[in-house]
Amino acid sequence: MVKYALFELVQSMTMSEKRYFKIYSSKHVIGQSNDYVLLFDFIDKSIYYEEDELLRQSFVKNLSAEKNYLYNLVLKSLNAFHASFNSKTKIYQLLESIEILYHKGLYQQALKLVKKALKIAHGSELFTQCLVLNEIKTELLSKQFQYEEASLNISEANEVLDTIKNFNTIQEITTNSYSQQVKMGLSRSNEDSNLLDKFVNDRKINKPEFTKSNRALMYINGLNLTYSYFVGNKVETLKYAKLMTDLYESESYLIEYSTIGYVSSLYNLVNAYLENDLESNALNVLTKLENVKDKFGIPTSYNISARVFIYSSNIRLGLYLNHDKYEESKFLIESNNVSLEKYKSYVLKPQLYEYYFLIAKYYIVSGEYKKALSYTNLILNDSGFKLREDLLSVVKLMNILIQFELNRDFSIEYLTKNTLNYFKKKKRLYKVENEIIKFMSFQDKIDGRKNIMVEFEQLRDAMKEYKKDKYESIPFKLFDFEYWATAKIQNKRICDSILPD
Repeated sequence: MVKYALFELVQSMTMSEKRYFKIYSSKHVIGQSNDYVLLFDFIDKSIYYEEDELLRQSFVKNLSAEKNYLYNLVLKSLNAFHASFNSKTKIYQLLESIEILYHKGLYQQALKLVKKALKIAHGSELFTQCLVLNEIKTELLSKQFQYEEASLNISEANEVLDTIKNFNTIQEITTNSYSQQVKMGLSRSNEDSNLLDKFVNDRKINKPEFTKSNRALMYINGLNLTYSYFVGNKVETLKYAKLMTDLYESESYLIEYSTIGYVSSLYNLVNAYLENDLESNALNVLTKLENVKDKFGIPTSYNISARVFIYSSNIRLGLYLNHDKYEESKFLIESNNVSLEKYKSYVLKPQLYEYYFLIAKYYIVSGEYKKALSYTNLILNDSGFKLREDLLSVVKLMNILIQFELNRDFSIEYLTKNTLNYFKKKKRLYKVENEIIKFMSFQDKIDGRKNIMVEFEQLRDAMKEYKKDKYESIPFKLFDFEYWATAKIQNKRICDSILPD
């Protein structure tokens, strides 16, 4: 909302940007600079935006106008702070100078800057900027009667258009595949896999001659990585995760263009190594991911810093839990609380909810079921979250498990019916889900501890068999229901049980 725009902008600023704003405002605002700094400081220190409280401040005279002025002043200071931040900002800065020289009729000087800007744009594959600069160059050449050179420049612009068309085609296909994959998570059937087949196999985009730029190649690698991960091809997933990271690191302008993309490529590479049981390689890349927070302008971006935080936290916590390192898990969760509050609003829900899921998993394993319930509810109570159906499915099953551990029979009855309907509606009622729901549905009808132990043994044996199936084994990557059944048979917490290898 517009009402919160200034608050959100100020809250997103780093300490360096805030210091620069104070210096910038002292030089560019005459007379009322102190009032604007006071308004800035008040908003900066606020945890929530409270307009009524703001209106009571003595330095506020016309809040709407003052907020608007301060918003534009902050943007100008940020523009100045980041003036030479990357290739794009360098080009934009040159464009301002070119525009001034053009209108003064200093065409040769303007043309010199255009050529400088074009060199940067071509070198960084900034296609749109190339087109803008080509248009200006054609105009400058024509103004000086250099029509032959102007015509050649138009031909170059048409080549750029072909490159853009090629890039857009590949980007569209890949983005559609991302949309499908993030909605479902992992394939649970041949029908699921076929949903992504069309993106990879129906078009001839994997032929080397089809690609006209490294940015397009990046998307092709992303498309193949997404498909390989979705269908569970571990070897191909690692292959394309490596190709993506290698391409970023061999062409540094790609990291500059999409730092988040590079951070994501490191995250994908760690997971690909882990899936292929190459943990030492995974840990080396994880260290690189954690250290990247001090590079590539990331310290000036809470948005990218948040990605580094959540990606590395999810991997670390997942590793600790997989290796039964529960003390380390507890320490990580507790030590992350401050950073989580700092970055939470910048983290996308699929990654944030994966972190909540891992915390819930830790509390289930350690027998702290009420704490686990608070985190599963954070995910399930968000009715607007429609992504990661694989994660949502497991969390729904975990929620029933928690209610069972808390002896809430009424909640179990309601949740089993509700969850069963959910799986049927989503067409995700596979054997694992059906077995667990069936087990939970009949708990109130089981008479005596001896009988319930028999039921747990049957559940354990069924889960053990499902682990052998390509698709039915998928939920166990998130939560091992065989481990839970084994722990119940041993009458222990999962963290204290002797679990199967």
